[in-house]
Amino acid sequence: MSGVRVRVAASDSRGAAMVLARAFQVPLEAARQLLSEDRVLPRDLEAVEAQRLVESLRKHGVSCEPVAVAGHGSAVCSSHPTLAPEAPCADCRELVCVLCRSPEGEALCARCASLRARRTRAKWLRVSVLLVVLVLVVFWGTSRNRLRETRLEWDRPLSVAVVLLSRGEVKPEVHQAWRDGVVRLETWLGSEARRHGVNVDPPVRFVLTGPQSAAGLELSAPGNSLVARARHAWALSRGLAAVDEAAGLDSLGLDARIYVVLEPAGEGGERLVEGMAEAGGSVGLVRGVLEDTELTLELTAVAHELFHCLGAADAYDEQGHARVPEGLVEPARQPLYPQPAAEVMVGEVPLGEGQGRLPESLDEVRVGPATAAALRWVR
Repeated sequence: MSGVRVRVAASDSRGAAMVLARAFQVPLEAARQLLSEDRVLPRDLEAVEAQRLVESLRKHGVSCEPVAVAGHGSAVCSSHPTLAPEAPCADCRELVCVLCRSPEGEALCARCASLRARRTRAKWLRVSVLLVVLVLVVFWGTSRNRLRETRLEWDRPLSVAVVLLSRGEVKPEVHQAWRDGVVRLETWLGSEARRHGVNVDPPVRFVLTGPQSAAGLELSAPGNSLVARARHAWALSRGLAAVDEAAGLDSLGLDARIYVVLEPAGEGGERLVEGMAEAGGSVGLVRGVLEDTELTLELTAVAHELFHCLGAADAYDEQGHARVPEGLVEPARQPLYPQPAAEVMVGEVPLGEGQGRLPESLDEVRVGPATAAALRWVR
């Protein structure tokens, strides 16, 4: 049994877009996008439906005609279920319709588009942190440069504060999970340091403080202008100084401070864990999930941002997958994939080129050769 689609010429008629929006049950803007260029509309219709649509569009000056297609397609686009898919998503290969496109024109499903958008926001956060660095330089001056070098001598345990901030109530079981978690992280760091020949045990001693309210503390700048970022950096530095005072922290006696802002999970239980830190500095920020008690992702992020403070760099590409070789814990492994664990400066276990999964525990996170070299664990 054959189906029918409608071939249309490009049109900017608002009336035609409204007709198509009603017929295909899509937003008006989506209908206008479908009419923005010559195409065969991505929906199978019965012959009577197709003829009715053609007549309605012609009334609004659209040049169009029905065309026969071989059978009715059963696949639909996950984001636009009334439209037929036309191409695989560039990231996950799920079939998507012509409306699912990145700004560069790539086929991209809604989930992957959201992931890319979050990575873009994270990059902007990192750019904003550069302004925080400028503020901190005024307060610490040349002494901070000396601190950077002495930390990497590894002749003593580093003292690092993990400061919990929250946007909501922190339940007792979550607070206890963090107490246990920093102990797990300290043990993990000791094990990884010994594996690379560092004999300071532990290499890092964590001090957990909080939770304190994160009300009024904005991690993202309200705008992209230089003035907006400068104001945000100043406000953030003042806010963190107030947090330190309330927690009784002496920043001069610490090698680094990692502030963990616990926030409720997103819609549908989405867990967003990300962070930023000043390269070679002493301050890192991590977004965590308020309800989480397992903490693998949060603890990995704390280690990731601490290592940024110590001079290590990200080892993932624009899609968040491990770069070769610096993003692999065993870059000489044969066969190369799957890797046995996630490199801490990547955060996912590589399963193949451009493929990976999140680690399920700290046992699946390691410090690879490139990061170990940046930390001066190896020469």
